[in-house]
Amino acid sequence: MGITKTVSSISKLLWWPTLRRDVKDYIAVCEVCTRQKSPKTAPIGLLQPLPIPERPWSHVAMDFIVELPESRGNTVILTIIDRFSKMGHYVPLRKLPSAAELVPIFIANVVRIHGVPLEIVSDRGTQFISRFWRGFCKNVGIDLSFSSAYHPQTNGAAERANQNIEKYLRCFISEQQDNWSDLLPWAEYALNSAVSESTGHSPFFAVYGFDPPVLPATFPDTTIPALDEQLA
Repeated sequence: MGITKTVSSISKLLWWPTLRRDVKDYIAVCEVCTRQKSPKTAPIGLLQPLPIPERPWSHVAMDFIVELPESRGNTVILTIIDRFSKMGHYVPLRKLPSAAELVPIFIANVVRIHGVPLEIVSDRGTQFISRFWRGFCKNVGIDLSFSSAYHPQTNGAAERANQNIEKYLRCFISEQQDNWSDLLPWAEYALNSAVSESTGHSPFFAVYGFDPPVLPATFPDTTIPALDEQLA
């Protein structure tokens, strides 16, 4: 998560004078952090920033992460990001959905929980430019905006979310890389609980007004082997 987010997470439970320095020193020698996290680079060219929304889940960004190693039959992640709070939902899918398949997925993961947004930003994937998807959005009152093929960074919220979820999963997946579907809900919980540098709050707090409990790094063993395996 980086130094700032790690310090923020730890300080919810305890604090000491050299906390930030100790976290910085730990991350500097962390083999997993060094191996999996790539340096940040600024996008090439001048980009026009999107207007800042006035409330949570009125403006969302959507994208797909594709060609992942199969995990419980899934090879795709649909990322859905609230541009106001930076909260994300990450939906595992067996394959890239058609527009007709995307509509019920969107209803189940956005509309059912947060209501109908005013705008969706996406790339020009076949699902998003299809007559079916455009027709659905028009009928429920959603405006569509599309990122440029030459500047996909204009859908920056989804691009950053993709990078964050990929980094998280790379740090924790097994050597076979076949358990990312099981880790995805925990990754979503962790990312939505971490303080966003752009808002100063966690996405969870920005939407609900409070931070969720900080989960332990490891769960204690139980007397139920199946439960121990699930929590491992």
